[in-house]
Amino acid sequence: MVSKVPMRNLDSSETLARYQTRESLLLRLKDKADEYAWREFHAIYGRLIFGYSLHYGIGYAEAEDIVQEVCIKVFRQILQFDYAPERGRFRGWLKTITRNTVVDYLRRRRSRTNTSREFRELSELEAESSAEADEELWRMEWRKALYETAMERVRKRVGEQTFRIFNEHVLGQRPADELADDTSMDVGSIYSVKHRVLKYIKQEVKNILENE
Repeated sequence: MVSKVPMRNLDSSETLARYQTRESLLLRLKDKADEYAWREFHAIYGRLIFGYSLHYGIGYAEAEDIVQEVCIKVFRQILQFDYAPERGRFRGWLKTITRNTVVDYLRRRRSRTNTSREFRELSELEAESSAEADEELWRMEWRKALYETAMERVRKRVGEQTFRIFNEHVLGQRPADELADDTSMDVGSIYSVKHRVLKYIKQEVKNILENE
């Protein structure tokens, strides 16, 4: 059985060293003793599974349980997964496992609780939503997980102070001159941080996709 792995960040120096090889993360997962590969899988895809689950009226604690359940299923089935990008990405296979796990969870919850007829019908409707809508939901959560993972890695790489300046300037939309007044940095240095961190984020996104 796969032990529970907290969603913590991987050390950036170790991550960069791993990126020197182009071997797919998914191929490394087939070596079940590769703990680093499984932690990397959890850090990236755990976010995707978690976010997807929340859209079906599932609470945070229950969504974490679904993440662990899906990880266990992947651990058990990964040797049977035939990795061939031209026949479909790993994410499609993972989505099938995740969706089935979510549907099974909703059915179990319904069977052990005296929920109202309206709530049962709503849960069933959500679980049986159109394939197109469900696929769009999965893509949206994948994009979110991808960039969140990339930003977490960059935060570890550049340090808290540098990333805080980037976060406030770019994501918080604080003017550079205003930030300069609150820090020891000048406006030019703040712009330099912005461009450097954005460059690193793009690199991390590329690395994740290339290792998929």
